[in-house]
Amino acid sequence: MTQLQEDFLNELKSNPKFTVVELAEIYDRHTKLAIEDEEKNGADDFRAKSMGDYYTVAVLSNFIANENKLTRIIAAKEKLKQY
Repeated sequence: MTQLQEDFLNELKSNPKFTVVELAEIYDRHTKLAIEDEEKNGADDFRAKSMGDYYTVAVLSNFIANENKLTRIIAAKEKLKQY
């Protein structure tokens, strides 16, 4: 697990009462950090976005056991992109 993934997991664990929207915001922020890290390491735009999404969704899906809640978090993250 990369340091960014560990940081993301630790933030998820920091408050068991995060709302779906709060979790989506954390997920979005860490996805952006992972994308930036990939770009710094020389990845092109497509690869950086793909790997950034992969790293964060892997952590989130392992942390959130409830499939319905996971789907709501991902949908809320996508909604954040619209604004």
